[in-house]
Amino acid sequence: MMHKSPKILFIIAMAVICALSFDSCKSWEYDVMKNGIHFKKMHQSSSGNYICYMTENHTIQGFPCEKGWIHFRDDWQLLSFQLSRGFTYNGTILPAHTWIHYPYHSDRTGYICAFPDDYEVQGYLCGGSGGYKGIHTGFYGSGKLRSFFPPEDTVVEGVACRASLFASIKLHENGSIKSCKLAEDHQTSGCFYKKGDLIAFDKSGKPLP
Repeated sequence: MMHKSPKILFIIAMAVICALSFDSCKSWEYDVMKNGIHFKKMHQSSSGNYICYMTENHTIQGFPCEKGWIHFRDDWQLLSFQLSRGFTYNGTILPAHTWIHYPYHSDRTGYICAFPDDYEVQGYLCGGSGGYKGIHTGFYGSGKLRSFFPPEDTVVEGVACRASLFASIKLHENGSIKSCKLAEDHQTSGCFYKKGDLIAFDKSGKPLP
């Protein structure tokens, strides 16, 4: 039977202690009132964003936000939050408990959603994540669907796209297919592509080299 050296055991023990104490090492503020909202605790990250924990549901900047974790930019604009009820945003009905994430960088546009379950958006079934992280569905700033991970193989404009956690189906803002991994062999514009190939198209539907 192999025995770990005292040095290895010490390293493992320190790693566990650091992991358990990580939360307490942050400069948390407790029982904070900000913009009329009570936060059980609040922390400002090195990037300037605020990570907060709400004790009640609140309507914030027009969104019905669910109690629990919520993130703000340094100017207190919403960054990441969960919907407390179904809500129509940019023409799409989003179900209760959907997470909405805005880009961290101001030079990026659009937003992504993490649905609690598989959910149909603009005619396509998008995979759900069940939480803050996991499978995300992307939207343009206009509200048009930008990218999604289908729970099953999906046909988009005659192209059979594979359901994969490693390659999303991407759409142009006009709704035409932008890229996907093929679920079947595909022939178009005199070109032949094999099942499993990644294929990209321009806005007119012409395959890109």
